[in-house]
Amino acid sequence: MKTTSFLMALGSVLILTGCVDRGTADQKLVNACKAGIEAFLYDGQSIQTVKKQTITNDIRLGSGFRKVVLDLNISDGYHGQEGAHTCIFLEEFGFAKMSYRASIYQLNSNGRTIGQQGYEIQGSLQEMTKLTDAVDKVLSQ
Repeated sequence: MKTTSFLMALGSVLILTGCVDRGTADQKLVNACKAGIEAFLYDGQSIQTVKKQTITNDIRLGSGFRKVVLDLNISDGYHGQEGAHTCIFLEEFGFAKMSYRASIYQLNSNGRTIGQQGYEIQGSLQEMTKLTDAVDKVLSQ
């Protein structure tokens, strides 16, 4: 009897600590989007401020796609440049939200698209590799 109670308590703790809520997942996507954008900035440029962030389901692509739009101020230390940058992720929650997995589907930054658009890949293989490496590094944390 004591063993059963202990196992049930342990299982409850594991379930509660393993859950990923929508807010945590969205914050991971925002950080991953910023990392993807930073991967394509010129030397000396950096994201100074995030003026606004909008996170929604991308209905036109279907279930499981999440769209992150960041209004950023990017600066090289002298000149600032404001603009909207969009990342679309494909995400998946496991049973009872005990696991979470996401991958970059598309980055649209400064009028340039890298990733999938319809059934075609936009950008070069090197750019796609650079993007997925930067994004995956953040999402795996």
